[in-house]
Formats: sequence, structure tokens, C-alpha cells
Amino acid sequence: MVKEGKGLLTGAATSRASLMKKSSVATRTYLNGALTAKRVVVQSSEVESKTDIHPLNPRNQEALTLDAVRDIFPSIQENGVNQEGVAVKCKSTGKLLLLDASRRRFSCIHSNADLPLWELQDEVSDEQILAIINDSQEVKRWSYPEHAEYLIRIAKRKSLDVEAMKIEDLAKELSIGRESLRKRLAAHKVSKDILTVFVDYEGIPNNYYGSLAKVQNQLSRANKNLKDTMKSFRKKISDDVELGDTVLDKQAMTLKKLEEFVERLLKKEPKPEWSNRELCQFDDKKAYARVKSSPDGKSMKIELSRVGKEKMREAERLIEQLLNS
Repeated sequence: MVKEGKGLLTGAATSRASLMKKSSVATRTYLNGALTAKRVVVQSSEVESKTDIHPLNPRNQEALTLDAVRDIFPSIQENGVNQEGVAVKCKSTGKLLLLDASRRRFSCIHSNADLPLWELQDEVSDEQILAIINDSQEVKRWSYPEHAEYLIRIAKRKSLDVEAMKIEDLAKELSIGRESLRKRLAAHKVSKDILTVFVDYEGIPNNYYGSLAKVQNQLSRANKNLKDTMKSFRKKISDDVELGDTVLDKQAMTLKKLEEFVERLLKKEPKPEWSNRELCQFDDKKAYARVKSSPDGKSMKIELSRVGKEKMREAERLIEQLLNS
């Protein structure tokens, strides 16, 4: 059995890539020998046409950009791929469907590099595919939403109602900690309209999701259209050269500016106050006669204090007479 590598090429990877090309090993096993795979190499010119992503692979393909693969792309471009992916052949199309290595596939397409794969030879169940997918997070771990997508698929296969079950019970069924599950499910609910304002949005730090969920809830409570709001925000920052030089800097600055943007958008205008006008000046400092008018001018209050009972009765009589005339 061939021992899998622990990552893609680093600075000292040239010799490892050469060893792979010269290796005579053609097979290996998975899941304690339950499955056998043979090694195949997809030529660079055929990577895009002869491979695709398996439907159970939770990696978000729409999020793949050169920024998203910046940790592996330069090495693959220079030295090629030194860790095989795992795939099954689609019976109807003949394409190799990748259980992992979608980032390597993307990098190969954009760097004109070959893609080495372990092609599973046996009849493979969905449960076995999911198990291999779960074990494949050696190169880059899933984002919280991607991991949640994987867990939701497992839950559905177990006929578990994710929405109805208590988080404690669901976590136990999925063999994951309660808080870990809560964070991933919360991240999964953050709208893509919000996520996609970030560069490499599946690679944002996991501690961002709490802030993004808060932003989403604030906009929802204010009945703001999420898509239109994010479109306005994206336009605002599109020409901003101060976001930073690195992807991490840009992500951090985008979050900061997003929170500021939403805060300004939802900032409540000061509630208009009633205006006061004195009707008369008295020697007694505690005496007053004033009229209060509402901001829209549709309401008025007349207040009298220490002006004498006779004058108050007379004022009341005059108002009543005026209104009934």
C-alpha cells in the first residue's frame, strides 16, 4: 500500500514530483482494504474534458479562483502535482468524478499540468464515497459551510430532520461536538449574496461567520433586500485600493467596511420632537401657558399652569366655542 502524502508541493518538492513520475506503484487500497484503486494520470490537455466533480463532493466549485488556490498554484505550476486525488469513473459519461482534489484540478487546468488520480475499481457505495471524502481533507480543510453541507448530506442519508432535531441530538447522531455543529450550521445559513463580496469567500477565517450572520439578521429585521444591498456594497468597494495587498488583508478590510456600511445604512434618524411656544410671560416663574405642536402639524397641546382657575375655565370655554362654531 502506498502511503499518501500530507500536502502538496512546497519549496523542496521538485524531487518528490520526480519520484512520483518514476513510481512503479500502480494500485492501492482504501477503507481498510475494502476498495482497490489504480493510479492514472490525466494529461494536462484533457483534465477539463475528462474529469468532473462528484456530486457528493461538498467543495464549493463556484468559489474556486486563483486567489482561492494561491497556496498550491505556484508549486503545481512549477513542479506539477505530487499528491493524487481520488476518483470514480462515471458509467454514463466515462468521466472521472473527483471525490477530492477539485482545487488541484482547477490549478492543473490553469497551469497546464497533469492530474494524477487513484481511480476506484470496485462498485462503490455512496456511504463509502462519503467516508473517503471525509478523510480527504489533508490539503485544505473545508470551510464551515462546506463542512455543514457534508454533514447535512450524512443526516439526510440517516433520515435525520436537521431543522426539527435538537442540536444536541443531531450532534450525537453525526458524531460531532454540539458547538462545532452549531457553528457550521449557522455558517451554512449565511447568504451567498453576503459571502461573495469577499475574495476567496470559502477561505475566509471561520470566526467571520458570526459577524456575517449578525449582518444578515440586521438587514432582515430592517426588511432590506439582501441582494440589492450587497450589490450596492460591492459597487462601493470595487474601486477601493485600500483593501490591502494580501488576500487575508482584503478579507479583513472587507468585513470591517461591510459592518460599517450596514451600520450607516440602518442608522435611525433622530425622532422629530414636538415644538414648544410660550403664549405668555408671567411674574410667577412656575406659571406658564404654552402650546406644543407635533412635527407634522396635525396635533397640538395647550398647557396651562398657575394661571388661575377662572382663566383656565375661560380658555376651555373659548376653545370649545371655537371648535363648535
